[in-house]
Amino acid sequence: MKNQKLIWIAILVIIIFACIAHNTIMSEGFEGRSAQKQLKYVNLVLYSEDKDYNQMKEITEKYYKKFENVTTIYYKFDNDMVEKHRMDGNVLKIKGTESYLPGILDKTVKAMEYVVDKNYDCDYLVRSNISTIVDFELLDKELSKNPIEYGGGLINELKMIDKSGGIVDDTYFGLKYASGTAIVFSKNTLEQVMAKRDKINYKLIDDVAIGLLMRDEFNKPAKQVGSFLIVSDGSEISKKPYVFYRNRSSNRTTDVKNMKRIIESR
Repeated sequence: MKNQKLIWIAILVIIIFACIAHNTIMSEGFEGRSAQKQLKYVNLVLYSEDKDYNQMKEITEKYYKKFENVTTIYYKFDNDMVEKHRMDGNVLKIKGTESYLPGILDKTVKAMEYVVDKNYDCDYLVRSNISTIVDFELLDKELSKNPIEYGGGLINELKMIDKSGGIVDDTYFGLKYASGTAIVFSKNTLEQVMAKRDKINYKLIDDVAIGLLMRDEFNKPAKQVGSFLIVSDGSEISKKPYVFYRNRSSNRTTDVKNMKRIIESR
C-alpha cells in the first residue's frame, strides 16, 4: 500500500514537471513569434512634379498603404517655400530647386535629416525612387533572416566615366555601391551617415556619393538584399516575385503601364 502511494506521488510529480515544461516551451514559442514581428520601415521615395511621375505616385501610394509597418514619404524640392521643409500629406516638401547634380543628392540628404530629426520609429530606411516598386513583405522576410547595415536591390561597380554624374575620371573606379533605385540603411547606419554628412562629396551623383562615404568613413561595403528586376520595353512581368522592380523604358508612359501591371500581379 505504501509503495503504491509512493508510485502515485511520483506520477503526480512527473505530471507537474511535464506541465511546467510544456508551459515554458509554449511561452518561449510565443516569445519567438513576437521576436519575428515585422520590422518597421521608412520608405523615402525620390519624387518631382511631372505628369507621369504624378501617376506613378498615385499608383504606388495605394500599393504601399497595404503595408502597415511602412511609412512612405515622397520627397521633392519646392523653391517657393519660406520654411526649410514641410509635410503636406505624404509629401515632404524641401526648400530648393530641382536639378540632377547636386539636386538629387542634396534633397536626399535633407530628407534623411528630416527622418532623423523627427525621430521616426523604424528599423530600416529605404531610399527608393518614384519608378521603383518595393515589395515590403518580401523585403521584410529577407532582412529578418539576413540583416544588413547598408545595401540594396542592385549593387553596382563604378567602371565608366559619367560627367553628368560627376565621374570625370577613373578616381573612384572599382567602387561598389547600392544603386539609387533602392538604397537600404539600418537605423544605426542612417544616424551615422547624418553625423558624417559634412564628408559627403556633393560633386558626385547621390548613390555613388553615398557608396563612397560608406566605404571611406565606415568601411561598410554595399550588400545585396532580395531580388531585383529591371522592367523595360517589352518586358514580361514574371510570375516570380521580386523584392524590387525598377521601371525604366524608353518613355515614362510605358513605365506607368508596367507599374500598374506589376501591382495588379502582386
